[in-house]
Amino acid sequence: MCTIVQTELKKAFSSFCFLFSLLFGAVTCILQSLWFYKHVYRSNLSMLAYVSGLSNEDPKYGEWYATRLLEGWLGCESYSSYKSFFLLALPLIAVIPYGISLLQDWRSGYVMQMLVRCGRKQYITAKSIAVFLSGGVVIAVPMLASLIVNLCYLPAAGIDMLSMQGQLIDRNMWVNLYYDSPIVYALCYTIVLFLYGGIYAIISVICTGWLDNRFAIWIFPLMLHCMLNYGVYNLFPEISAYNPAIFLDPGQTVSSNTTFGIVVTTIVILAVEGMLLWLSNRRRDFL
Repeated sequence: MCTIVQTELKKAFSSFCFLFSLLFGAVTCILQSLWFYKHVYRSNLSMLAYVSGLSNEDPKYGEWYATRLLEGWLGCESYSSYKSFFLLALPLIAVIPYGISLLQDWRSGYVMQMLVRCGRKQYITAKSIAVFLSGGVVIAVPMLASLIVNLCYLPAAGIDMLSMQGQLIDRNMWVNLYYDSPIVYALCYTIVLFLYGGIYAIISVICTGWLDNRFAIWIFPLMLHCMLNYGVYNLFPEISAYNPAIFLDPGQTVSSNTTFGIVVTTIVILAVEGMLLWLSNRRRDFL
């Protein structure tokens, strides 16, 4: 089993599609960081120079707050559209690296050899592990890269609540980490995004048992994500704490996110995906 997993991981992490997804995430991170530095950070420094030149009697004297780490981090930056674009495209980015590999293996006849040598259960399990990890990595790496880039010039200190620069209110999840331990907050949400990058990637493996079209397998997780984001949320906003498309935003646009909701939703989704993997692959002729 370990040998099969190692083989699948090697194929996943050395593929052109995996490198393409990493490059896509890196470019998004770089463009967002450059935009934030130019339009927000430098503007903040200009404001500092202006305020410093005022006299003590001026009512605006001392009215300045430094730009902090989470304001520039890709997960929480709200001034540009890069974060919204990345979170919206998250399912597609996660699927691209290795999501259609099972379909390619069926078409090439590679699956026939693997089913004879190791059995269906072990092969599908190894494939799912490789797809899950590749999907999670291409989502987590840009988030970590953005965090490292912003640490180079932004203070890793919590946002002053009086500055009105923070997005979270006291009803939001992990609000204490957001204001007191920004690095821990960013790392915790990166783990959440890693898990759901893998979860969306696994959906493409499940689709292979029902669909025989490469484009359909690529696009289905994105369509599901959009439906959860724009359809389910608008119809049932009261269950947004259990809606992955909503609570995946580290900026937490709603105040109903809870740790319990994320944990329960993740466990249920993983259980359903495991069952669907078994149902979609338990019977398929290969001779």
